[in-house]
Amino acid sequence: MKSFLFVIMFFSFLGVKAQQNEPSNTEVDSVFTGQIIKDKTQNSRIFLTSFKQTLDSTGIFTTTYIFGVKRSSPTFDINVTMKFDSPAFPYGGLGFEYGPYGVGRFSGSGGLRNNNMFLVLQGQVTSSTHHFFIKIKSKQKPHPVINGIEGQASF
Repeated sequence: MKSFLFVIMFFSFLGVKAQQNEPSNTEVDSVFTGQIIKDKTQNSRIFLTSFKQTLDSTGIFTTTYIFGVKRSSPTFDINVTMKFDSPAFPYGGLGFEYGPYGVGRFSGSGGLRNNNMFLVLQGQVTSSTHHFFIKIKSKQKPHPVINGIEGQASF
């Protein structure tokens, strides 16, 4: 019985120790400071609706861009490119996370290119919220140039 209690106490100590080693995130910025280039030949009706940036204890910035579409249909096409002033830190399947914001699905392709300084995301999103997100990680605070959207808005 004593050995059983010892084993339980040992594993609970390891669990507490593992929780202490996880990096904590601190919100750094919620104001977009990059540049948006509107393609006048396309009417995408896609807008940057939200921006959030956190910094973890290891010095990695996690930046989430949330885009919204002003259309009545829950299905919409996207063709977004982002050029960064410093390389993104590749993680996940394509080097970044993406998808519908809320319930939905994404069908398409994308990736990081040019030494992780350029992001491409093309495809079709089905989302009841009419929003999708792109999340990147980087060692420096990114200031991207975004192409393929109409501007910034909140809705």
